[in-house]
Amino acid sequence: MEHMEDWEYDDHHTYGHLFLESIRDVRKYVRMMKFEHPTLAQHAKAFKPPQADTHFLKFESSVTMGDKVLAQDRKVVLRLQVAKLGLKGAELHKFLLLVGVRYNPQTDELKMSENREATSLLNKKKLADTLVELIAEAKQKDDMFADVPLDFAYHGYKHKMPFPTEWLSKAKASTE
Repeated sequence: MEHMEDWEYDDHHTYGHLFLESIRDVRKYVRMMKFEHPTLAQHAKAFKPPQADTHFLKFESSVTMGDKVLAQDRKVVLRLQVAKLGLKGAELHKFLLLVGVRYNPQTDELKMSENREATSLLNKKKLADTLVELIAEAKQKDDMFADVPLDFAYHGYKHKMPFPTEWLSKAKASTE
C-alpha cells in the first residue's frame, strides 16, 4: 500500500488526456499526408462537370446535423426538364396526363418528391424507379388517352390576351 501512495496523484487530468489524444490525432493525419498523399496524387484526375444533355436529373435533399431521425432528412425531390426526356406527340401527352399537377407548363419542369422510405438513398431510388415506370407507361400504345385534354388550370396558367390596338386609337383621339 505504501508503494501505491507514491504515484496515486501523478496522472494527468481528464482534459490533459483529451489534449494528448488530440495531439495523437494530428500526428496521425500528418503521417498520412506525408506517406499516403504522394501515392494518391498519381490517381487524381481533373474534374469534368456532367454534360447537360445526358445528366439532366436533379435530386435535392437536406441534411440536418445532430438528429438522425428527422423526416426532412429522408425527403428527396426530383426535378427535370420534360423536353429532355425525348417524348413526342401522343407519348408526351400521355406522360403529362400521368404526372398531373407535378408538371409546371410555364417552366417545362417536372417536380416529384418522396419521403416514405427509411433513408434518402432509398427515396432517391424510388423516385428514379417511378420515373422509369412513368416513361414506360407513356410509351405503351394500348391506350394513348388522345381524347383527354390537358388541363393546366392548377398552375394558374392564364393565356394573356394582347391589348387591342383599336382601343389605342380611341384613347389617343379622346386625349387630343
